[in-house]
Amino acid sequence: MFVVADEVTHQHIQHIVVDGDSSFHGTEFREASPIPLNGQGFLHRARAFAGQAQGARVKVGCMINHIKIINIPVRDQARALDFYTEKLGFTIITDQPMDKKQRWIELRIPKAETRLSLFTPPGHEQRIGTFTGISFHCDDIDTTFAELSGKGVSFEGPPKKESWGVFAMFKDSEGNSFVLSSSKG
Repeated sequence: MFVVADEVTHQHIQHIVVDGDSSFHGTEFREASPIPLNGQGFLHRARAFAGQAQGARVKVGCMINHIKIINIPVRDQARALDFYTEKLGFTIITDQPMDKKQRWIELRIPKAETRLSLFTPPGHEQRIGTFTGISFHCDDIDTTFAELSGKGVSFEGPPKKESWGVFAMFKDSEGNSFVLSSSKG
């Protein structure tokens, strides 16, 4: 159970009662303990204890509604920008100077809300050229695999069928590994 303090600062909430979930039905939450969230404020985890509700009931919903930016660490921003725009077809949202060493480059997959940044935070250079944990989705993996391979994108092998769908692993110009997946293949 999480409550973001910045979302409810205009209200005086002393406790939260969660209804509708059989595992927490009638459970009361109090005494929130703060959890730092990357210097952007605090996330509060409420501690549960049994008891009767005292006061107004507050409905708690999902406060995170999408991923805004995913960072991809790169060694050569110009080479990476060319790869993501020319080979993958992403569009440039922002490309501006950030400091003496790097630019802030933000890209978007056409028709998608999530953005990608091609930027390496100082001290994170060891992340370049590793498995990112990022999975891109496409409608037809065989067609996408053929098109991207034709553009010179390096794949570990052809798409593989699994019970959950079809996937292939590829690398960007910096050696970062990604999953390309589809529910059909």
